Amino acid sequence: MKIFWEGLFKKNPVLVLAMGLVPAVAITTTALNGLILGISITFVLLASSIINFVVIPLLPSSSRLAMRALILIVLVVALYGVILHTRPGLVAGLGIFFPFMVADAFRLQNSEDQPTFGQVVLEALGQGLGFIWALVLIGVIRELLGFGSIFGKEIISAVLRPMSLAKGVPGGLIIVGLLLALTNAVNKEGGELHD
Repeated sequence: MKIFWEGLFKKNPVLVLAMGLVPAVAITTTALNGLILGISITFVLLASSIINFVVIPLLPSSSRLAMRALILIVLVVALYGVILHTRPGLVAGLGIFFPFMVADAFRLQNSEDQPTFGQVVLEALGQGLGFIWALVLIGVIRELLGFGSIFGKEIISAVLRPMSLAKGVPGGLIIVGLLLALTNAVNKEGGELHD
């Protein structure tokens, strides 16, 4: 269970490991975008970890890295197709940043390091849920400050002009940077991951 909680908090992919920052800044202008991107990353991480746990040990060591990458690419392309057919407007909003999930998921995978299927699933779920809560948090803050709403529901009727900066990339960078600093302060770490 420790491996699950580490993915959520102590080794959160976004707020501690600083992974997925480009999509976090570029896409999560709303809580819904953060939720959809987080769910997508969780699906890719979980599915690829399970497939890798089963398939990779059967392959020679020289082809394992390529197969891991291929599995991730196939999953992301399939997910991209599903989202394109169900929510084409979202794909336009996600743009080029959606395929970056392949790189983030690839760097997070440790399925060969985990001896049991349960540990592989717990690690992937912890990291995926860590992505979800971090991206939704970023999206909620940006949507509230930039649009005066959360998940599309109006909370504040008058949005302050300076706060509309949160809608753009510069505001996203500032918010993500402040959340990273807050996470480091809470974890009492100086920005590096100490194992």
